[in-house]
Amino acid sequence: MPLPSRYAAHTPEIRDLWAPAGYFDAQLGIWLAQCQAMHELDGQPTAPELETLRAALRLTPEEVAALTVAEGHETNRLLRTVQAKLPRRLGNLVHRGNTSSDVLDTALALQLVRSLAIVCADFQQVAGRLRTLSLEHALTLQVSRTHGQHAVPQTFGRQVLGWYAEVERGLERFDRARRVIAVGKLSGEVGTSVFIRPELEERALAILGLGVDPAPTQVISRDRHAEVVALLAVNAGTLGRIATDIALLAITDVGELREAFDPAAQQGSSAMPHKRNSELCERVRGLVHRVQGAAGEELGAMELWLERDISHSSIERFTFPDALGALCYAARLMDTILGGLVVYPARMAQNVEATRGAIYASRLLNALLATERLTRADAYELVKGLAQRALDTGVHLRELAAGDPTITGLLGLEALPALFDPGFYLRNSAVAYRRLGLDPPG
Repeated sequence: MPLPSRYAAHTPEIRDLWAPAGYFDAQLGIWLAQCQAMHELDGQPTAPELETLRAALRLTPEEVAALTVAEGHETNRLLRTVQAKLPRRLGNLVHRGNTSSDVLDTALALQLVRSLAIVCADFQQVAGRLRTLSLEHALTLQVSRTHGQHAVPQTFGRQVLGWYAEVERGLERFDRARRVIAVGKLSGEVGTSVFIRPELEERALAILGLGVDPAPTQVISRDRHAEVVALLAVNAGTLGRIATDIALLAITDVGELREAFDPAAQQGSSAMPHKRNSELCERVRGLVHRVQGAAGEELGAMELWLERDISHSSIERFTFPDALGALCYAARLMDTILGGLVVYPARMAQNVEATRGAIYASRLLNALLATERLTRADAYELVKGLAQRALDTGVHLRELAAGDPTITGLLGLEALPALFDPGFYLRNSAVAYRRLGLDPPG
């Protein structure tokens, strides 16, 4: 039986799917679908008998509790609990031709499909937040950074747009994960369909909304499960990237963003009352590591002995509820972060000027190259020397360029101001918006 996720309090829908009641309910649904398929294909059980079976395939809280604390073969215990409530003939229809993995793996597929839908909805909420934020700040000037150093002007909205595009790809990954795992197996011992004819398996799985695993062993092959958890890990990485970027921009010396902070209810430090930490971003980054660790666990679970062993079972009791709970919690934290995000456009504009014009060095370089009077190497070294001097001395690069006879001789003084206009770097910002189906202002 899966162990409750450590994030259950924050993800009650995930918790309920993987808690004992949800765990057994998914398995009972397999037997009910199989009985319904028998009724549709063979007329047995009859419609009234099918209702009797439906009632027996519901557990009371007391039965769930007893199954949870009992020891021994779990599927046999569940089967006997159900059969004790049925006449012998009907009881013998339940689990007919099945092996335990038919029930456990098909039920696991149902739990995963339902869990993916929950987490996907949380990612859709994050995508909506990012879409709104990117449009709101489509014209908010900001400096981009590579290696932690100022690069060239951009807009904050364009930066957010990159986050949004990645989350949108994450939504596609959820769809891929659902298609990979939405298969069941009701083909008996080692998947050979000896006691359950294929059309019955196909109909029962269709009732459950699942496809048929075309070539299972005793179990559904774990490459499917490993791929699902790997896709979850990639999506977790997206949340980690956004959280890291926000936390970096919230560093005191950068000061362009911060998480919402309520001085009446929050404390950043027990010793330093002034602290406003990026606490939620840091929490997201920690949760990301748990999901990514789960991917490694499930990759290891692929290596079963021949048609099966149960080495995967012990680790999967942690892996699935924990990975899904952690990712769901991280997405909800990200929604909270974005919903309360404080943006400082004035500080962004101030930081654009921090390098004293050095960020416009590439524009100056390309203007010199356009004259075709210098080699690229010579032009580069000339501009590099001036830009480094601007950084070291605090004298604006425009002033240094105006004092250089080679530059003024090639470009003229009157051409220099336009080369330090940030608007030049923003002229095609709308392209990325349009490619994502958005219409930015301006």
